[in-house]
Parts: sequence; structure tokens; C-alpha cells
Amino acid sequence: MADFEQQRFEQKLKSALARKEQPPTLEAKVFAAIARERSAPQPAPKVFWRWEAVAVAAAILLAAVSWTGHERELQERAAGEAAKAHLQLALKVTFTELGKIQRTVRSSTQEE
Repeated sequence: MADFEQQRFEQKLKSALARKEQPPTLEAKVFAAIARERSAPQPAPKVFWRWEAVAVAAAILLAAVSWTGHERELQERAAGEAAKAHLQLALKVTFTELGKIQRTVRSSTQEE
């Protein structure tokens, strides 16, 4: 009984998978659809894509300018920090030297 069911199943499977010829009207329908598509007027290219490309280019340009400005800001800040450090060192040296001069003046006035 199981063999009979298996054979029946295999026959159904072969029948389902067997190559079948398409009706001739299918080929005519396909070629007619292709002909209609080719004869239909093509839509003009959309201007929207051009504006989109311009917008993207402008965004890239603005980002580049912004980045350049940011880099310049960082360089100016670094230069400012270096100038501040130099000024602080100069003030320390000046303060130290003024202290030495003041001590020298005091010691010379006390000797008199």
C-alpha cells in the first residue's frame, strides 16, 4: 500500500515538474507589451535631480569651509596659548629681576 502511494506521489511530482509549452498567445502578448513600451513617449529627465545635485554640492562646500574655519580656529587658539605662556614666563623673569634690583637698592641704602 505504501509503495502504491509513493508511486502515485512520484507521478504527480513528475507531472508537475514536466516542461509545458506556453500557449502561442503568451508570446504575442509579451511582444505587444514590448512594442507598446518602446512606442510610448519617454518622460523628460526630471529637473529635481539637478537641484538635488546642486544641494549636495553646496552642502559639501559648506562643510569644507566650516572645517577649514574650525582648523584655523584651532591654530589661532594654539598660537594664543603659546603667546600666553611666553608672556607668563616674561612676567616671572621680570618679577624676579625686579626683586633682585629692589634687594640691591635696599641693601645699598641701609649701608649708608
